[in-house]
Parts: sequence; structure tokens; C-alpha cells
Amino acid sequence: MKIKKAHIDGFGKWHDQDFDFTANPQIIYGPNEAGKTTLMAFLVSILFGFADGRGKNRFAQYIPKTTSSYGGSLLVEINGHDYVIKRQRGRNGGKVSVTDSQGRQGDEQELKQLLGPMDRSLYQALFSFSQRDLTAVDELNRDEWQQHLQQLGAVGSAQWDQLINQYQKQADHLYKPRGRKWPLNQDLHQYANLTDKINQARGKFHRYQDLQADLKTNKEKLRQAQAELQKQQPLLQKLEHLQQLWPVYHEWQSSHQTRPLADYLTDQQVTMAQELQVREKELRRQQQVYQQRLARIDHQSPKATKHSPQSMPELQRLKEQAVELQAEEALQHRQQTQANQWQQELTAIKTRYHQPLPAPLTPQEKAELARLLNVQPLSRANASQSTGDPSRTAMIGIVGGFILFIIGLLANATFITAIGAIAAFATVMYLYYQRQGNHLAPVTTDSQAIMAFGQKHGLQDFPPDQWLLMQGDLQRNAELDAQLQTAKQDQQRYDHQLAIFNHQLPPALQNLTLATVRAKLDDLLEQGQQARQDIQANTREKATIANNLAQLNQDYSKIHQQKMAIYQQAGVHDDNQFTQYLANRSAAQSQALASDAYGQQLTAEDRQVLAAYANKDELMTALSKTRHQLDQLNLTISQTHEEIQKDKVAIDSLVKDGTLSNLEQERANLAAKIWREVQEWLRYQLAVQWVNKALAGASADRYPAIIRQAEQYFALLTDHRYSQIDLTADGIKVVRRDQEVFLVEELSQGTAEQLYIALRLGFVTVMSDQANFPVIIDDGFVNFDNVRRQRMLALLEKIAEKNQVIYFTADDRIKDLDVKILDLQALKRE
Repeated sequence: MKIKKAHIDGFGKWHDQDFDFTANPQIIYGPNEAGKTTLMAFLVSILFGFADGRGKNRFAQYIPKTTSSYGGSLLVEINGHDYVIKRQRGRNGGKVSVTDSQGRQGDEQELKQLLGPMDRSLYQALFSFSQRDLTAVDELNRDEWQQHLQQLGAVGSAQWDQLINQYQKQADHLYKPRGRKWPLNQDLHQYANLTDKINQARGKFHRYQDLQADLKTNKEKLRQAQAELQKQQPLLQKLEHLQQLWPVYHEWQSSHQTRPLADYLTDQQVTMAQELQVREKELRRQQQVYQQRLARIDHQSPKATKHSPQSMPELQRLKEQAVELQAEEALQHRQQTQANQWQQELTAIKTRYHQPLPAPLTPQEKAELARLLNVQPLSRANASQSTGDPSRTAMIGIVGGFILFIIGLLANATFITAIGAIAAFATVMYLYYQRQGNHLAPVTTDSQAIMAFGQKHGLQDFPPDQWLLMQGDLQRNAELDAQLQTAKQDQQRYDHQLAIFNHQLPPALQNLTLATVRAKLDDLLEQGQQARQDIQANTREKATIANNLAQLNQDYSKIHQQKMAIYQQAGVHDDNQFTQYLANRSAAQSQALASDAYGQQLTAEDRQVLAAYANKDELMTALSKTRHQLDQLNLTISQTHEEIQKDKVAIDSLVKDGTLSNLEQERANLAAKIWREVQEWLRYQLAVQWVNKALAGASADRYPAIIRQAEQYFALLTDHRYSQIDLTADGIKVVRRDQEVFLVEELSQGTAEQLYIALRLGFVTVMSDQANFPVIIDDGFVNFDNVRRQRMLALLEKIAEKNQVIYFTADDRIKDLDVKILDLQALKRE
């Protein structure tokens, strides 16, 4: 992924601001409070979502105080295609839209597909670091350095390290070599005291030979049981490891099973079907409401109609017109409110582009524009192929001349040095004149066609790369103009109807409000006409309801047909089947992603061993059998220990001194307690060793590549003073050019920071083929002088060959170096 452009609508102190990230590496300078951290947080937030504002994140949202707009967009390049990722204020990290170069739009799901398994925490752990991370390097001891590198080699091992610390703490609470207060230490000390007392109390024994023979037999039995226990324990550890991996293996195996992809419908068709479902349910509800109203009208008892004077029908007609005009008046009020909102939205669209907006393109015109935009890169590519590619040949000449120059210096051969310098210089001059010739090449006819297209459709005032992306706004602009014009015509029609109505009123009722007119008409009709009016009102209402029901039935039939047409494409017949279809479709789409995620957690050896078991029950049977054997061995060992202790007690009890038997029994009880404590302590120690071996195995395939790449970067940063990085039992060591070896603790702070940077960037380079994301560095080289900074910039240029590099700094010494920078302070002044 490469970030090409950024537009901030509103984020912290930035609003309505554009940034161009065409340089690589991109160096961004700004003093404190210039907005560096805000810009960096904006880039990460657009990709992974805004902070939720809870807890420590309440200050990480960067909600602007000078504008109501919150969010912005990024123009990114992924696998050779451009996408516009736009995020605005909303729930769960903000509302996201993704637009490709063809004008197609997607949502959060599309963004997740583009980012893959990368999330905010993983990105910040792998592709971003700051001066705070480098400052902490000097405080790491040897074990912490070893653990840190192990985490680089085996991503996600932090939880295993926590488990190691937990087991080690539990083991230390039982026994420490130099401790006195821990249970096993105290019991061992007491056992030694009892042994001394027993040795002092021993005398002559009867039956000594028989008891000694029995004691020897029990000791041999104990030895054999302990040997078998040592043989079975690795098997148990392996089976327990397979038990822990079985859920992952089961998910991986399930995700590899062939299952039909429920992908007969596009996302737009699915959305349309869901909308039709909602509208169909709403129409059913309205039909029920109208039918209930008809039932109430039919059950009402109409009153007898009284005779009225000749003027009463005219007054009744005027009253009905007043009622209709009142309803129209309320409708016009709501429509005027809606028109104001439309006008605000229209003004916002026109303000966004700062230019008069043309009419939107038809689908055929969009297709023509897409074709023109796709032809232009191909034309340039053909032009490049026709003129040849001198860059590779020139690069070979420059590298060859440089090598001859270095060989001449090392061999003290002036002639070879001169040849190398002349060859490199001649190649550079050739490349320069070749480039000059290319700049004078005429503009292709495709560019002329694009400009003619823009002139024809009124798009010449906008960049061509925005013509497709802005079609949504142009379409909305045209819709809003039409809606405002319709609202204006409705208002004129209402004013005309109101004037005609006032002209028909008696002089006493003219120029009054509609509510007052209606009240006056009600007084004139009097009580005698109420029954007749009720009957007429019921008749009109029933007619209206009948018309509405007919229209609802027609709308319902049309929507139902549209919905069933979509259902037919998906092979379903009702809403329940469509719901199941959506579930199958979602599961099928996520199955491929789940397969890769689970597969990375299993080694080839793990999958091969797990494949030998038909199901989890078979694995659990083998595990239970092994555990049972171990339990039996432990029981045999425990019983044999008891027998041995009994033999010793019996031997000592033969001594005439009666206190010896009591001492021996006390020591036997203490020995059994010590044995249980030793078993518990050994379990924790074996667990720690197993986790360490598992982590070492998980990182073995990445360690060599990371270390080799880090050695190259470390040599470049230290001007080849250090050429080798070794991981030994004593810790991490580096080898200087004169073959002198140094531990990390012996290095200076600056050199230790260079080692840390080399290791981090080495990891990024090795992993770039699997996860290629921009590397963001926040003031990472404050302790570097100009020479080291120059080397660091050279290294960043090398990293930029595979990854985009964005470096933020507040150090104004960067301006003294011959590099192109983006000055935020100057940008704000503009």
C-alpha cells in the first residue's frame, strides 16, 4: 500500500487541507504544535477508524473545535490500483466509503478486504516507531533483548511471554535456590535436620539384611518407574500441545472444505432486496391500518340527515376546501423545511468544488471516460517500449564504474580508478541527455482526446483523475436542483388555490386565517347539519381509504414482484430462505480469509501430526490414555516411596532407642510432602521450557532472514564499523570490523538505537512480500548527528524501494541536508 494524497475535512487543528505524498521517502518537518502528531494520527485513523473516546482514548479523537466537519479521505495505491478511502463522523470508528478508479463504491467490508488481517495494534507494533521506543532500548537487559527479538521473529508471542512469567512466578513461590521463607526451602532444611538427628540415634538392627534386601528391591522398582515417567512425559506434552492446536486445526480444516459460494447476487442486489423487504412490511402495516379504519366506519351508526337551506351545500363545499387548504398548508410548511435542507446540501456541494458544476455524465459517457483514462497509461507504456529503457543499462554502467573505482582504491591502482570514474561519469551524462530527449516528446493524442472530452462536458476546470470520482456529487447536484424547482412550483400552486378560495368566501370571512374561516363555517352550519356532515365525511373517508388501499395494493404487488425477481436469481422463494442465503453467503466470503489466518498458526509438522487423528475424540482418547499411564506411574512412584520409607522406618525401629522410630516416621511424612512440592515445581519449570521451545520453533524460519537483513542495515548505519549480529546464550552480541565482540549493554545509546532500527527495518523488509504497508517514523533520530542522520536517510531510501516511508521530525537540522521536505509550518502560513 502507498498513500498518495490526503484531504482533511476536519481533524484536530487541520481543516480543509490537502497533502501530497508523492516523494518516497516523504520527510515532513514541523516544530512543536505544528500538527505532525495530528497528521500522523489522521493517516492511521482513516485506515483503521477513529478513537472511541473512552478511557485513555478520550484525548485521541482530535475532534476539531473550529469546524463541524470531522474526517477526510486518502488516495491510496494498492496492487497497482487507486482507491479513495473516505471516513467521516459516525459510530464504531466512523462512516467509511471506498471508491475505486472506475467510480464503484464500497463500505467497511471493502476496506477490510483491502487491509487484510492488518489492524491498528498490529500496524503500530510492526510498521511504526518513535523516539520513545528508541529511548527505552538502553533500559532493556539481556533477557529483554532476547525476548524482544523473539517477538519480532514470532508475531503474537507476547501472550506466551506473559504465560512464561506467570509459570515462573508460581514456581518461585514454591522454591528459590537462595530463599529461606518459601515452603520447599523450609521443608528441605527441616529434612536435613531430621536426617542429622536420625544418624546420631542409629544403633544396631535386627533383621537388617532382610529389610535391606527389600529396600533394594523397592529402590529398583522406583528407578524403573521414574525412567518410564521420564519417557512418557514428552509424549504427554506433545499430546497436550496438539490438544491446544486442535480448535485451530479444526477451523483450518473446515475452511478448506469445498462448499458452494452463495455469490449469485451482487452487493447492490442484496441491499435492494433488503430495502424491498422493509418497504413490503411497511405497506402491509398501512393496509391493515386502512382496513381497521374501514371496519370502524362500517360499525358507526349514521345520524338522520336534516334538511338544510340552499346555502348550506355551498358553505359545506367552502369548508371542505378550507380543510384541504389547511392540509396543503401543513404540507407546504414541511416541504419548505425540506427545501431549506436541500438548499444547504446543494450549497455544500458547490462550495466543495469552488467551480460551476456541469451536468452529470450518462453511463455511456462514463464508460467512454473510463476507456480514455485507461488508454493513456498504455500509450505511455508503448512509447517507453518503442524508445527503449536506458535506465537499466545506465544503472549497470554506473554500478560497474563505481565497482572499478572502489577496486582501484583498494588495490592502489590509479589506472583502474580512473577508468571506473570515467565510465560512471559517461553513463550519467548519457542518461541525462536521454532524459532530456524524452521530455521533448510530443503529447499523445490520448491526452488530447481526454481534454476534448472535458471541454465537451464542462469538466475542463477539474483534474482528470477526479472526473469519475465526482460523478456522485454531480448526480446529487442535479437531483437537488430538480427537487427545489418542484417545491417552488408546489408553493406557487398553493398560493393560487388560496387566492381563489378567498375570492369565493363571503366578504365577512375574507382575509382571515384558514383556521378562523373553518371555525366560522362550522358556526354557520349549526348543530342540525352535523349528522349529514358525518355521513358525508364518512363517505368521503371511505372513498379516500378505498383509493389509498387500491394504490397500496398496486405498490405492494409491484414491490413484491421486484423482490421475488431478486429471490429467483438467488434460488430462494421466501424471506426465511433469503435470510439463510445471506448467512451462507457471508460465511462463504469469510471462509477464505479464515483459512489463511488459521493456517499461519499451524506448522507443516503440526498439520501432518494432527491429520493422523480422525477427530478430536480420537486425540482426546490418546491423551487420556497417556495421562492415565502417567497417573499410574506417579501412583506407583508414590507407593514405592511409601514402601521405601516404611522399610527405613522398620529398619530404624529395630534400634533400641525408641525416639528413632518417631524421628524416622516424621522424616518419612516430610519426604512425601517434599516429593509433592517438587512435582508441582517441576511442572511449572517444564511448562516454561516447553513454551520457550515452541516460540523458538515458531520463529526459526524468520530469524535468519531478519538477522541477515538487519546486519546489512546495521553496517550501513555504522559506516561498516559493525558487520555481524550474533544471538548467543549470553545475549545479543555485535562484532566490530576488527573482530572485537560487544554485548548490547556495552554499546553507546546511539549505537544501540541504530541496532534497534536495523532490526525493526529488517523485519519490515523481510515481511514486505506478505504485508506491504507504509512505514511511519515519529522523530526517531533525535540523538543522531548530521553524519548518522545522512546514513539513516540513505537507509530509508533503500527501504523505500519496497515500502513507502513517511518520516515526521521537529529537528530543524533536517533543513541543512540535501533532501526534499514537506514543511508544515510553511504550509500553515500559506
